[in-house]
Amino acid sequence: MRSSVRAAARAAAWVLGVMVMGAQAAPVTVSVPFFNLEYRGVNSLGYSTGALVRFGANDVSPVLTNSNPADYALGTVGWVTKDGVNSSAWSRRIWSDPLPVASGFSSRYFQDDPFFRGDFTLHFRNTVGSVDQVDIPVQLDPNAQHAPKIENLTLSGTGAAPTFTWSPPANATVNGYRVNIYDRALALQGLGANVASINLQPTDNSITVLPQHFTNPNFAFQFNTQYVIEISIIQTKDGLSNNLGNDNVQAIARSYADFTRLQSGAPVVNLPVLQPDGSFLFNMTVQPGQTYYIDPEIAIGYDYAIGNAGDPFFASVDLPDDIGDGLYDIFGFDGIGGWTLLAANWDGHNVFAFGPGGVDRFRVLGIETSAGLDPANTTAFITGLTFTGAGRFTGTQTPITVEVQLPEPSTLALLAVAFGAGVWRRRARTTA
Repeated sequence: MRSSVRAAARAAAWVLGVMVMGAQAAPVTVSVPFFNLEYRGVNSLGYSTGALVRFGANDVSPVLTNSNPADYALGTVGWVTKDGVNSSAWSRRIWSDPLPVASGFSSRYFQDDPFFRGDFTLHFRNTVGSVDQVDIPVQLDPNAQHAPKIENLTLSGTGAAPTFTWSPPANATVNGYRVNIYDRALALQGLGANVASINLQPTDNSITVLPQHFTNPNFAFQFNTQYVIEISIIQTKDGLSNNLGNDNVQAIARSYADFTRLQSGAPVVNLPVLQPDGSFLFNMTVQPGQTYYIDPEIAIGYDYAIGNAGDPFFASVDLPDDIGDGLYDIFGFDGIGGWTLLAANWDGHNVFAFGPGGVDRFRVLGIETSAGLDPANTTAFITGLTFTGAGRFTGTQTPITVEVQLPEPSTLALLAVAFGAGVWRRRARTTA
C-alpha cells in the first residue's frame, strides 16, 4: 500500500511539476531530481573526494537561495528529509550550485553511510508572495554499492577536437559513461566550472570532444588553458542504458585528470591528476618494452617515482628533444638519501636506459627557463617511460622549481665511467 502511494506521489510530482501549498504567486518547478551514490577520485578542482551520497536536482526555478533564513522567508529554499525519521531530527538544506551547463543546478553531498539508503523526500519551497512547495520522493536501493573507476586514460589528437580513451576495470558493471570537462581557472575561483557534459553508452570507451559539445561556445578548447576531464562509470537504478540522466543514476564513480590542448604532432599521452602538493599522480597498466608518454607541467626538473612496492620499475626514459637545447642531467637515487648523477647533458634525441633491473625513482634537471614554456601548459614537456615488467604504474612526477646542486666535476666523471654513460659538456644554466 505504501509503495503504491509513493508511486502516485512521484507521478504527481512529475506530471504536475508542483504540489501547491497556498496560492501560486511564484510557482516552483523542478526537473530531474536525484539521489545517488557518488565516488570522487583525487582532483585539482578543490572538490571533496571519497565515497559520498548526493541529493539535488538538475534545475530548480526560481533558483535556490543560499542564505540561511530561520523561517525560509528570503526566496526559494530546498531541503531533504528521510522518510520515517522526524523531520526535526534529520533535515538538511540543499544548495544552489549553478554551472555553465545548468544555471538552476542544486545539490548537497554527504559522506556515505548506511543511513543513506531507502526512502527520502526532496522539498523545494518558495515563500516570496504566497507559499508554493514541491515535495518529491527519492529512493536508493538498500543494497546499493559504489561503482568502480575507469583506468588508463589517454589524450590524443590536436587542436579543438582532442580524443580521450579509457578502459573499464575487469568484470565491472557499466550501464554508461559520463564525460565532463571543467575549466580549472573557474573552479579555483569558486565558480561553476563544468563547461561540457556528455553521456555515452557502455560500449563506448573513447570520445572526441567537439566544439558543439560545449553548452557555451566561449568555453571551447583554447591553448594555454588548464582543463580537467572527468570520465565516470554510471550504474543505473533500473539496470538499463537508455536513461543515463541523474534521476536514474544509482552509483557514479568519477575519475579526474588534468590536461591542456595538445600541440600538433604530440604522441598519445597518459593523463595524470594534479595533487595538492604539486605532484602528478598516474594510474595506468603497463607492459615491458612499450613506451608510455606522460605530460607534467613545465619546471626546471622533475622527480619520478613508482607509487607502490609492487609497481614495475622504470626501465628507460625518453625526454623531449625540442625544449631549449634538448640536453638534460639525469640522476639516480643512491639508496642512502641522496642523488647520484647518471648522465650529464644527455641528448633528448636518445633514450636513456637505466640498466638491468631498472630504478624505482630518478630525477631530471636542466630544463631552461629561457625556453619560455607556459607553466600552466601541462602538455608542454611530454616524457616517454618504459617499464621493467607488466603491472600497474601508480607513481608520481613532482616538479622541481629550484636548482639542485650537481656533483663536482671529478665525481661526475667517475659516475659517467661507472654507468657507461660517457662524459658530456656541462652547459650554462639560466636561472631567471
